[in-house]
Amino acid sequence: MTTLDSGVIASGQRVDLRVKRLSDAANDYAWRRDPVLARYDAARPTSLTYEEFLATFTEELLHPQPFRRTFAVIDHNEVHIGNVMYYNIDVQRRDAELGITIGNPAYWGRGYGSEAVSLLVDHVFTVSSLTRLYLHTLDWNVRAQRAFESAGFRDCGRARRNQHRFHVMELRREWRYEREYGRRGVPRG
Repeated sequence: MTTLDSGVIASGQRVDLRVKRLSDAANDYAWRRDPVLARYDAARPTSLTYEEFLATFTEELLHPQPFRRTFAVIDHNEVHIGNVMYYNIDVQRRDAELGITIGNPAYWGRGYGSEAVSLLVDHVFTVSSLTRLYLHTLDWNVRAQRAFESAGFRDCGRARRNQHRFHVMELRREWRYEREYGRRGVPRG
């Protein structure tokens, strides 16, 4: 299967990122209803019926928002295990916010999320003029903070929304370049 046929936009050792499909809706709905996953997003589980959710999901597939890109995270058996996205795209500031959900707990803590984030970062910095990605992670979610650090993100501040406190983390294109090639532009390794 070619990339065009499968919709895969990036491939790693454990996961691939691919364009979202209508067949992803059932998993996305289940994950959005899960109170444990909602807690990690500092959100409430969705109260939409599946039919309402499917109508919105379908509309977003047919007419994507110009300031948001979402991709499915799949393992090499093509099991849909989560989603990654960048949103709040600001072309003037050349930045966007990054988000990830690994909805299947069997894949937690095993490097799938870190790899998915790294693949998305590489994709964004390759196909766009964006120079900075940032994210908010709950202050108590140390596992996520470590995963983001392993992908090159650095802590750059704190934020508060409602009763939740967040670490704000960022990754700049030039940091990614330095990490891969060193300060002198010579590949590491």
